[in-house]
Parts: sequence; structure tokens; C-alpha cells
Amino acid sequence: MIDENMIEMIRKEAPRMEREGRLTGEVLEYIYDQGLFKLFIPAELGGNMQPLPEALKIFEEAARADGSFGWLVQIGSGAGFFAVTMDPDEMRTHFAARDFYIAGSDRPSGTAGKTNDGYVVSGTWPFSSGAEHASLFTATCRIKSGGEEDGKAYAFAFTPDQVTIERDWDAFGMRATGSHTIHVEEAFVPASRRFDVTRPHFHFDDPVYHYPFKAFAAANIASTAIGVARHFFEAAREHIESKKDDWNKADSRRHDHAVEILEKNEAAFLEARKDFYHSVEKSWESHVSRTVNEMDMTDISMQSKITAGAAIEGVQNLYRHLGMDIVMRSHPLNRIYRDLLTASQHALLVDSEGEIEGPQ
Repeated sequence: MIDENMIEMIRKEAPRMEREGRLTGEVLEYIYDQGLFKLFIPAELGGNMQPLPEALKIFEEAARADGSFGWLVQIGSGAGFFAVTMDPDEMRTHFAARDFYIAGSDRPSGTAGKTNDGYVVSGTWPFSSGAEHASLFTATCRIKSGGEEDGKAYAFAFTPDQVTIERDWDAFGMRATGSHTIHVEEAFVPASRRFDVTRPHFHFDDPVYHYPFKAFAAANIASTAIGVARHFFEAAREHIESKKDDWNKADSRRHDHAVEILEKNEAAFLEARKDFYHSVEKSWESHVSRTVNEMDMTDISMQSKITAGAAIEGVQNLYRHLGMDIVMRSHPLNRIYRDLLTASQHALLVDSEGEIEGPQ
């Protein structure tokens, strides 16, 4: 689905995408042609449904091509989970579009006032990845009704004409994701576009929709970090070889030492990657056979954090041995490095409770 020719094309576009802060038209057309935003949408809605383990490998390859590209493929496909929470008629209207993509936020930073046939919604939500090519937006609001639903949080879907995009994504990495702030002001949303992600209806069904959402989301993001880290190690190996003659003139050990550092840290990372996919496969097989247990899902979250930690640790250990060339923002290794640190900042990949240890 993402072959080496496509990876080469995406990497050629990467510097321009970083400068412009968005995917290029050529890259978006490739995504639409391949159905890469529809990996968790059923065929009856024009989707390209994949089992979770297969989708994660596609996310990894997408991120190996380029971090921003991989992030948006993963985020775009992850929105397919809404196929079991939104009104079926709304799904048929919006999800079947060739250029389908949902941007938005689960932060409950909006308000929704009840009317006779819907809601009037206002709010501001940051970090809406892919906002500039979104065909639909979703965001979470608290109900203002004065009734029994007052204060409850629900998700709402907005059409692009109801949303104002504030181009404020000025991040360290993942710069081409266009993860801007969105604003909605007094927009009418029909009741059919209010949905509750905690109460699926399963008008459209697939095993992936029954998979616990937190483990699903953690695995998706971890696979993206894995792909970026693989790209870094591959590019670092090429860089080290390109510097061999110059380095050996100044220091006969520098090249060999850099290779040793690379191989040691890449091996530790790949071992963590193997453990991650083992946990995913085990949990998926148990899930499909309906013998899954809570420990399987806890293991997914833990392995997602461990693998992201191994990626960061390995790349950090290697980075300082690669020379001054790569401190320049325009250098490919600089961009890959920044993308990895930015993707791994996600809360689902951060050990905030001291419950895990990284590889020794």
C-alpha cells in the first residue's frame, strides 16, 4: 500500500510540506487514492477496513516515509472509530466522500445550548491536526440546558463552513500536520450530528470497533513513533557512511564508534518494537476469539510507552555522535528528530505514574 516509490515521492515533498505547514496536493491525492484515511471505515461507506495489527504496520510505514504524513494518516484513519457512534445517515453523507478526513478535539472546551431541533454551539479547540484539509470537524462540548443533561459532555460534528481555523501551529516538530486551533461561534448543529463516543450503536460493525479505545489509540500513536524512529536510524546510517572519509582523516575511530553507537541503540529499539507487536497480535487474537482480558489491554498501553521510550533514548544517544551538520533545521535528520520528539510528547506515550521502566 505504501511502497518504496511512494516513500521516495513523499520524502521529496517533505521539505516543502514543512515550509508550508501542510501536506501538498500530490500527497493528499495519493492518500485519497489509497484510502489511507479510511483504514477503519467499512467498505459499504467506501472504506478500506483493516484489522488493527495490519493498520498499525501501515501507520508505521507511513511515518517511516515522513513524520507529518504518518501522523495525519494515523489520525485520519483513527476517526473511523466514530462510525459506530454517529447517526448512520450522517455517516453515509460524510464518511463516503473520497476526500473524507475528520479534524477536531476531545477537549470539552465548547458549550452547546439546546434548541427544539438541535443545538447552538460555540467553542475553541487547539491541536486539530489536518484542519486545513478536513471535510468534517468534531469537538466536545458541555450541554447548557438547565435540564437533566446540563453539564454533560457530548461530541458534535461541524461542516467546514461552520469553522474558523486559526493558523497557530508553530511547533518544534510535526510542522506539516497543520494542527491548528479551531473556533466555532453560535453554529447550529442538528441533533443527528451530536454523538456520544462512550455509547456506540454498531449500525456499522467490525471487530476493531469493539477493541478498547484507550489501547487502540495508544497503539496507533506508538506505531507512528516507531515509524519515525526507524526512519531516523536508517537516515543516520546513510549519514555516517557519507561522513566516513572526512571523519577518518581527523579521527580514525570516529566512524566506527558512531556505527557501534547506532547498532547498539537500534537493536534495543527493534527489540522493544518486536515486543510491542507481539502484545498487539496477542491482544487482537484474544479479542477476535472473545477471550481477551484486562491484562492484554494493560500490556498494550505499557508496551506503547516502553517502545516510544526506547525510540527516544536510542535516537538521543545517537544524535550527539552525528556531527554539526544535523543541527541545521534544514537537514533531514534534524526534521526527523524533531518529529519524533513531538509525536512522543503525546500523553498516551508518556509514563506519568512511574509504572514502567525502559529497556536496560
